Formats: sequence, C-alpha cells, structure tokens
Amino acid sequence: MMMPRSLIAAILIGSSSLPASDLKSADAVRTAQEQIEQGNLAGAWQTVQSALEKYPSDAGILNLRGVVHAQRAELGEARDDFAKAVQINPQLTPGWKNLGRACQQLNQQPCALKAWQIVASRAPTNEEAHTALAQIYEERGDFAESLRQLNAAKKDNLPLRCLDLSGLKRNGEAKELAKRLANEADFREADFESMHGPIDEPKGAGVLEVLAEGLDTRGLAGKVTLQRLAVAYEQLKRPVDARKTLERVAVLDPWNSAHLLELARLAEDANDHEGALGYLAHARDLEPNNARIHFLFGAIAGEMNLPIEAKQSLDKALAIDPDNPNYNYAMGSVILQTRDAATASSYFAKYVKARPADERGHYALGLAYFSAGEYTHAREEMRTARINKSLAAAADYYLGRMARLDGDLDEAAHQLREALSLQPKFSEPHTELGRIAMMRGEMAVAHSELEEAVRLSPQSFQANEQLLVLYRRTHDPRAAGQEETLKKLDEERSKRAELMLRTLEMRP
Repeated sequence: MMMPRSLIAAILIGSSSLPASDLKSADAVRTAQEQIEQGNLAGAWQTVQSALEKYPSDAGILNLRGVVHAQRAELGEARDDFAKAVQINPQLTPGWKNLGRACQQLNQQPCALKAWQIVASRAPTNEEAHTALAQIYEERGDFAESLRQLNAAKKDNLPLRCLDLSGLKRNGEAKELAKRLANEADFREADFESMHGPIDEPKGAGVLEVLAEGLDTRGLAGKVTLQRLAVAYEQLKRPVDARKTLERVAVLDPWNSAHLLELARLAEDANDHEGALGYLAHARDLEPNNARIHFLFGAIAGEMNLPIEAKQSLDKALAIDPDNPNYNYAMGSVILQTRDAATASSYFAKYVKARPADERGHYALGLAYFSAGEYTHAREEMRTARINKSLAAAADYYLGRMARLDGDLDEAAHQLREALSLQPKFSEPHTELGRIAMMRGEMAVAHSELEEAVRLSPQSFQANEQLLVLYRRTHDPRAAGQEETLKKLDEERSKRAELMLRTLEMRP
C-alpha cells in the first residue's frame, strides 16, 4: 500500500528546519527522503537503519523509518516509530502529523485525536488537521465539534458536513446539502459508501434517500447503494418503493437468498402472503438445505390455511433441524388445524421441553391434549399457561369446558365466569354457560347467555348451534330462521375446509 504523497511532502517540509540535536543526521535524512520519493524503499531502509546505528535517538531518522514502514503497509511499525520520534522530540510537527495519519488508518481514535489536536494547536490554519479532527469527532458522535472543525478548515468537506448536519437533526439543511452533493460530478458510489452513521438512522433516512436517488438518477447506484436505499424507504414508510428497490438488488445479486428473505418479510408486512411465498419459493430453489426458508414458507402457508403445503415445508425444516423449538411449535400449530391432535402434542411437547418458561408453549400443548381428550394432562398445562395474563382467559375457558365434560357444572361455571371477568367480550364462555344452563333446566339464563354469545360473535358456529338447540327445546318460533342461519354457517365452514385442502403452484 503506497503512502499518500501528502505524507512525504509533509516530512520534506518539516525536515528543512531540523533541531540542533538532529543536524548531524541531516545528510542521511535528505538521502532517505530522495530515495523514498524515487520509490527506492530498499535503499531508504538501508540509509535509515545505518543512520540509526549511529544516532539511535534521532527523531528525524525515526520519523523517516516510520514512513518506509508505512510505504510497506506496516502501519503498526510505522505508528511505533512516529510515536517514538515525537516522544524524543515533541516539537517535530511532521512526526505528529504522521502519527495522526497512522493512528487514524489503524482506527485508533485516542492516539489520532491527540496527535491532530497538537498539530492544530501549532498550525491553526492547517486544513488537514481540522479535517482529520472533524472526521474523528463525527465518528465519536460529537457532531457539533466536528462541524466546528470543518468550519476551521480552508476547504469544505461536503460529505462530512452532510453527516454532521444530519447528526445534529438539522435535516432541512442536511437534505439541501445532500441535493448539492448528489449532483456533484465527482461524487461517486465509493464516496457514498464511506458515509455512514447518522444517515443510516431512521431520522436521517431522508438524507440518505436524496444521496442514493441522486446516484441512481445518474446511473451510478450499485447493489450496496440500492440496499441502503431500500432500508431508507422502509424507514420513511414507503414499503412499496422499498420492495421495488430490493427487487432490483435481487436481480443484481441473483444467487443471494438473503434479498429474497427480506422481500418475503416486506410482502408479509403488506399482507401479501402469496407474494411472500413466491420469494421464499425462489429462495428455496437457491438453498434447498436451508431449514429457515422451509420454516418460513410453512409458517406463511399455515397463516393462509394451507395445512398440506405448510406441513410439507415444515417436514423439510424439521428433517434438517429436528430439535428447533420454533419449527416444532409451528408444526404442532399446523397439525391442530387438521385435527390430528395426538400428533400435534408431540411437537408442542418438544417446544415446552426446550422452553419450559414460555407459557405459550404450555397453552398450545394443553390445547393439543384437550383436543385429544387427554384432560388430565390438558388441565396441568392450562394451569401453567394461565400464569401469563394474556393467556389466562383462554386457559380458564378450557378449564371450564373440561369441568363441564367431567360433569362438574359448578366448577365449570366458576372457571367460565373467571374467563369473562378477565375478558368481558369473549363470546365462547357465554356459549358454554348457555350449555350449562340448559343442562340445569334454566332456560331463561341459557337464552340470555347464548344471545350474548351470538351478539359478540355472530359467525360462531358453536354459539348459533346451541341457540338453535335452545329454540327447539323451548318451541321458540325463531327456530326456523335460526336453522337457516346455521345452514349458511355450515356451508361457509365446509368451503373453508375445502380451501384448506388446496395446494399452490409456486412460480417464483
């Protein structure tokens, strides 16, 4: 790695007035400088090494040896020589400059900061010192001080100023400067890629958008720029533009499934389930052994009430990673849709074993046991689940149902009322309380409970079915109309069951 010309120039300027202690080595310094300028690093190395044998504490020679190290891409050694040189001779300003450059390239901020502060204090108009300090302060998040250093520099640094203004939340000024910068002929993607920090935050997304769109308009936006632009669009609540831009990234980088996974997430956020499955199908083709892709495909297919598709995908995910708790939970949930409860419980049991503190797993396992008629195990899991306030009402409801099925009507009514106390607009407990009232011969109570259940959930098949039973038992003239309502609900339920048996042909 060649050292910038400015580093050599600074040394040449600084060496013209060597301190008295270094005058004896002046010839060696001049010779080494000439050799460095000519690219004769081997000769320069021999010169400085020979000089150091005679003058081991000569700051100027140590400084030059640091330059040779830097030219040979030995930045650590270069930094050590520069540091020793300024320790021997603190007045050697070129040495401080070189130390600042080396430390900055090594990303050693404290060292670079101290070196450039010393240079700036001795040369208040030094553009390089103020620009370097501005860069360091920007990286530290001290945007006000960074801006102050830029103002002290003779030549402005538009990218750095843009970052500072964005970091200070002066977004209007930052965007105006970004427009100017994006239209500069010498502003290229490499310059944009060096700009990070404030513009990658949500509040700076508008600034990043201006810069990236400017490059894109000029045909200079590559994959990385478009990726960052897609993120900015999402932060700016422009998901459609984010998705279109990320699709362009996927075309530019067609073998990278990560872009397709992000596109699937964006599609899911927009409730475009089929679009999400299309991206995942393409990703699956690229990485057939990626369990996460199969899992995501299965999870979304499950949301679309496609249990066959979901199960096939989750089977593949579990074949690759059989102990993954999330995959097991998803498979259990899908199987419950097909009413194969006994099989579902084995998957939820694996989830509970892996994450015993998660009450959701206990609730799901309890539901599977309930569906399989294993009430003893179901009660145990539901009692654990109800510790979670968000699950308590549902757990109480199932505990109430199991008590009714066991013939303990008092306990059943108690649990169901507990569920309603936690969630007053929960329709199912009213349906169960209506059943219990009919079993006790309390028809007026049954009528009240069941009508409330239907009011809260007009499409509930269970509630409407029990209301029809009540009307028939009490010879209510509304029975005929209720029978028609239940018939329509049954037809809709059958259609949903048929839809669950469909499969999709994915064409990514």
